[in-house]
Formats: sequence, C-alpha cells, structure tokens
Amino acid sequence: MKENKIIKKTFSLQKDLTDCGVGCLQSLVRYYGGAISLETLREKSGTTKAGTTLLGLHQCANSIGFDAEGCQADLNALIEHKKPVILHIIIDQKLEHYVICYSYNHDGNHLFLIGDPAKGLEHWTKEYLEEVWKSKACLILQPNDQFQKRKQTNTEKKKWLKSLVKEDKEVIYTIIFLGVIFTLLGMTMSIFSQKLIDDILPKNKTSVLLLNILFLGLLLFAKVIIHTLRELYIIKQNQSFNKRINNKFYASLLHLPKLFFDSRKIGDFVARLNDTQRIQTVIKQLITNTAVDVLGILIAIIFLFFYSWKLALVCLVFSPLIFYLIFRFNKKIIDAQRAVMQSYSTNEANYIDSIRGIEVIKGFSKQDVFIRRNETIFGLFQIKIFELGKLNLTISMYSGIILVFFLLFIVIFSSYQVLNNTIKVGELIAILGISSSLLSSITNLALIFIPIQEAKVAFERMFEYSSLEKEKTDGLEITDILDINLKNIDFRFNGRSKLLNQISFFLQKGKITCLLGESGNGKTTLTEILQKNYLPENGEIIVNKNIHLKDISIISWRSLTAVVPQNVQLFNGNVLENIILDKQVNELKLQELLSLGFDRFIVSLPQGFSTVVGEEGVNLSGGQKQLLGWMRALYHNPQFLILDEPTSSLDQENKKFIQDLIQKLKSEKMIFIISHYVNEIKEISDEILFIKNKQIFKV
Repeated sequence: MKENKIIKKTFSLQKDLTDCGVGCLQSLVRYYGGAISLETLREKSGTTKAGTTLLGLHQCANSIGFDAEGCQADLNALIEHKKPVILHIIIDQKLEHYVICYSYNHDGNHLFLIGDPAKGLEHWTKEYLEEVWKSKACLILQPNDQFQKRKQTNTEKKKWLKSLVKEDKEVIYTIIFLGVIFTLLGMTMSIFSQKLIDDILPKNKTSVLLLNILFLGLLLFAKVIIHTLRELYIIKQNQSFNKRINNKFYASLLHLPKLFFDSRKIGDFVARLNDTQRIQTVIKQLITNTAVDVLGILIAIIFLFFYSWKLALVCLVFSPLIFYLIFRFNKKIIDAQRAVMQSYSTNEANYIDSIRGIEVIKGFSKQDVFIRRNETIFGLFQIKIFELGKLNLTISMYSGIILVFFLLFIVIFSSYQVLNNTIKVGELIAILGISSSLLSSITNLALIFIPIQEAKVAFERMFEYSSLEKEKTDGLEITDILDINLKNIDFRFNGRSKLLNQISFFLQKGKITCLLGESGNGKTTLTEILQKNYLPENGEIIVNKNIHLKDISIISWRSLTAVVPQNVQLFNGNVLENIILDKQVNELKLQELLSLGFDRFIVSLPQGFSTVVGEEGVNLSGGQKQLLGWMRALYHNPQFLILDEPTSSLDQENKKFIQDLIQKLKSEKMIFIISHYVNEIKEISDEILFIKNKQIFKV
C-alpha cells in the first residue's frame, strides 16, 4: 500500500512523447528519493527531437548516481526482479517508446503495474506486455553512493540562495524594521479616530484635541520620511542583488564545458538570465510587503483583542482558510509557470535564429515561411501566458469572494455590538479601519504564493545550470608542447553510436600534419578533443612522451594552443579588441604579429585597428574575418596551432600569404590542419591522414 502511494506521488506524465525516455528516468529518480530536472536528464541522455536511445538512458543513469545495466529479459525475469525496470517497447507496430514496469501482482488479477509517461499508471496483462515488449530490452537501475537525495539537493539550493543574499543581511533587517515602524504609524489613524469620536469631541476637550492633532501630524510626517528612507534601502538592495546574481550566474555559465553549449540554443540562456529579475522581484516583495504584512496581521489582531476578543478569535480561525485555498492551486501554478518560461525560451531562440539567418531568409524569399513559424511559436507562448493568467484570476476571485464575506461579517458583528452598547461608535470605526488593514495583509499574504512559485521555478531553472559540474581547471602546468600521441581514442555523443573508433596518430613540433575527410566524419570533433573541450570515451592522449592530457591544467593547456576556425566568431567591438580579447594590449606581441605580414591587412581597413567590426563581424568580408582569426590566434603565441580550413574564405593572394606563413611558423610550432581538399595542403604537409568510417588511415 505504501509502495503504491510512493509510485503515484513520484510518477510524472510527459506531454512531449520525445521525453518519454527521460520521463521514465525522472520518475525513478523521484521514486528513489532524488530530484533531478528533466532538462539535465535530456542533456545527459542526448535527447533530441527524435527522442533518445536505451544507450542514452544507460549513460545518463550512470552519470547521475545509478548502477545501470542494459539487458534482455522475459516476463518471468520481470516478475522475479521485483524492482522498477525501464522497458523498451513498440506501440502501434512502429513507434519506439519507454515505460516503467514497477511490479507484478501475484494475488488476484495477476497484472503488471506499468508507468507510461504518455498516459499515466496502468495495469497490463501478460499477453499485452508480451505483445508490445518484443525487443525484450530493458534497463535495470539501482542507486549507488553517488546518487543524490532530494534533501541534499534542497540543502545545496538553500546554500546557493543564502550565498546570494548574505551580503544584504543588514539592509534587509533595516528594511523590515522600517516596515514595522511604518505599519505601526499606519495604525495611529484608526486609534486617533476612535479617541476623537468617543472621548475628545463628546467631552469638548479643545486643548487635548490640539495636542492630539499636533502629535498625529508629527507621526504622519515621520511616516512619510520612514517610507522614503525604506524605499531608498529597497532600491539599494535591488541594485546590489541584481548585479550579484547576474554576475554569479553568468560566471557559472562561462565555466561550464563547451559540450554543454553545443547542445543548447542561445534563447534558452537569455531567458534564464532574465529569470534573475523574477527572483529579485519576489525577494523585494518578501522583505518589504510580506514581512510587513505578517507583522501587520499580528499587530492588527492584538488591537482587535483590545477592542473585541470575540472578533479577534474569529479572524484567527478564518484567516487559514484563504491560505488553504491558495495551496490547493500550488501544483497547477508551478506547472503553468514552468510552461510559460519554457515557451519564453523557445520564443527567444526563434527570434535570435531568425535575425541571425536574415541573409538566408531574404536570399530564398522565405519571409512568409518564417512569419508563419513565428506566429505558431509566439501563439503557443501567448496561450501559456493566457492559461497562467486565467489561473491567477481564478485564485484572486476565490480569495476576493471569501474576503468580502469576511468583511461583511465584521461589519455586521461590530454593528450588532454597537447596538447592544458593547462597544462605542468610535471603537466601531477603529475596528473597521484595523480590519481593512488586516484583510489587505491577509490578501497580500495569500496571493504572494503566486509570485513565490514563479520565482521558485525561475530559481530552479538557474540553479539547474549553476549546479552543473564545471570544467576542472586544476592540473599540471606545462610550458612547452613537443609532441602529442593519440592512442585508441573512442568518442560518441550521449545516446548516439560511436563517431570515432580506435583513433591513433602522432603530432610533433616542427611538423605539419593534415587530416582529410568528408563532412560528418569527426574531424572537428577531434579538434575539440585536442582542445580539451570534449573528453574521449576510451583511449589516452599522451603529451611530451609521458604526460596524460587529462592531467594537464586546462588553463595551462589552452594558453599553449590556438585554433583558426573556418567560421571566425567576432564580438561587437573594434579590430584590436577582437585580436587581443583583453583590456590591455601587449605592444611587443602586436608588433611581432604585424611583422609576420598582417600590416597590409590592417592598413587596408578604414580605421585600421580602430575599425568597428559590428555585431558578428557584419562590417567585414568573409576573408577579412578569417585573417582576423589568424591574427587573434597568433597574437597569443601558441605552440600548438589547429587550423580548420584555414584559407577557405581567402582570395588567391591572401591564400598564398597564409600558406607561406604556415611554412614560416613550422619550425617553432606544432601545426594540425583540417581540410576537405588535398590539393590545397599537399605541398605544405609533412604527413597527410584520412578519416573514414570512424577510423584514420595514412594517405
């Protein structure tokens, strides 16, 4: 019975069928007490628009703390295993799918309890399971010592949040203190009204009236000053927090492995950076309105006890009903807000892709196609916003109706007490004023859970990236690269078949090695491995005869290597800034660079080094971008130079210049060239390799 409750609580449905594999994995993570986001599981399993493979799920499971074993089994093995298993099934004769087999009921109906991410929990007969589970392939999972429990994950989230707000402690306490004073001063008007009506005016106390008015004036002026001072502290905290969380998240992003960025769209990063504002908005509400509302409720109830203890008790009993109402919508709010944020990310990505590809869109006159695509994507985004808005309105309406009944009850109850001479008219006025303040605070507290849930989703999306394992920068420091020996290197992207199989070759300083091969055979992937951007699945890379590349510090290694890519990425700035990638220029390095023959290129530019390249180098031609890429690489004086189609965008004159330059650099550097065309590199290469069918051959 307890087992069934755990299964129902932890099982999750997936609207997108391509997520069924990772949906099964996420359900089992929850089943065993963990908490890992679907986004992380997608990345680690290599899930694409076509879904993932059993191999991808196996790799993902092992990386998140499971001992995973892929195997083939039969129904009897499932029955005897008695633990959850992911099954690879075929539905509708053709569609590959994944489900979880939780258990088999030996008593009564003899059915399997199946978790289908597309449908939910179901009971299947032996005959039906036999029909759809034709492959007999399954994935057995068992948590190991590396499996992270939900409690540990939550502790890390709290620790990360505390690290963000700890510098604001004094400011936050000051804001809350000023808020309390502000609330107390707000109550003075109700008390003054009561004294005025019940005591001062009936007894014609003119002198007391003047003194009270003077005192009230001072309090109201103090209220204005405190409000201004409080707002100043709020602005200060807002600026400090926004700067800190943005810097921390951005820094965290830049230290993630390159492979992480290769599998994501820019719009998703932009959307998550914008999530920082959602978090700060809620923090602002919590330390300003919410803290004051909590104290305001306590103060109001104390005053109500003074005027009418019966009414105060009613308020104490009635208030939790509103909170209960909001909590009933808790899960729906989270789901709706997460859907809005995901749609926002997709929408951002679509805008960025469209603007970046404007040349292609116009070149093929496909504006209408992309306009329709934008209408679909933006339309879905607006639907998600509309659904969330309806949910918020529903909550506001329900809470508003309850509060109206509450206020009417207070008016009726207080008026009845006045008619029975239990309280005075002035006390009635004070009670109504305090009650209005109380109801306002209750409403605010009840509705604060909506933005809190929004901030929670935003925070989890940010923490999801911030908590990912960063590149390991520590390791051995080296000062020279004499040779690199690749031995039996295997590589595959998550969930896919091998791209490289048993790759072995040797690179040496003073030698030019060229790698030829068709597109998609893994040439660029090899360069990523040589830069320590990707890690091989098997094999080893030995540097300088006896040092493993994996043991060398990334910072040390990359300071000695440089790449001239086929498509050079430029930043919005001038030519000099794009070469040095730093604030300060090394004049000696720059002069040495110009002496190699690049002075002609710089002189040909409109403003020389000060020429603005524009966003993504829009002001430069393809050949100018490639020359700029050469200057960037050589300015940093690398010992290992990787060239990916190094002359593909150049005219004949500049192509000859670069080929001569490569020969000039040969004696002092190790050079590795990637190309499609043997005619362009055979005269300058000492060794030519060819990659085909995942392996390398000498030409």
